[in-house]
Amino acid sequence: MKHFLAIALASLMGTSANAQDIRWQSEKMTPGAYVSINQSQGGMIHHVYTGRKGKAFVLTSYRGAKPGGTPAFETHLDKDGNYVRWVRPDGFEIRYRPHDCTRTLGQCRYKEIHSDGTRKQRTRVTEATKKGLSFKEYDENGTFLFGGKMNLEEDGWAGNGAIDGAQGKQRFTLKKRGVLAN
Repeated sequence: MKHFLAIALASLMGTSANAQDIRWQSEKMTPGAYVSINQSQGGMIHHVYTGRKGKAFVLTSYRGAKPGGTPAFETHLDKDGNYVRWVRPDGFEIRYRPHDCTRTLGQCRYKEIHSDGTRKQRTRVTEATKKGLSFKEYDENGTFLFGGKMNLEEDGWAGNGAIDGAQGKQRFTLKKRGVLAN
């Protein structure tokens, strides 16, 4: 655990003074806004902002050639873009308490609570970069799980990037950004 804390502190000290805001800028979102991203391990995915449910900002995600059809999953975000809930159409869900720390600078701890009763404690260390963010995620024992870098678009949408961990390297390439017609 001491080794983990030393890595986390060194990572924080390396944060760029000129780094940008890493928030997903919910105040700029309108229903129908979306991004289409090619995932090297999963093909095209389209994240569509569908509006608010209570305090949460909801993205509905679709796989395939275009945004539409049967959703693959739905993500509920706080105003800054941290996940608070993720749910599949079959009802399986993960709740994050207080959130998943995706858009939180520095060291941040959270709990994953799965609908099957599984609970996991995680620590995420995130730093801003000139084009977006970089992060590393650890389990409750301080063991590295995965990490990566992500460029952010002007409104905070995730763009080009990569994640590397136990499931291998995944690359993300932003293909399109737009607004669906009503």
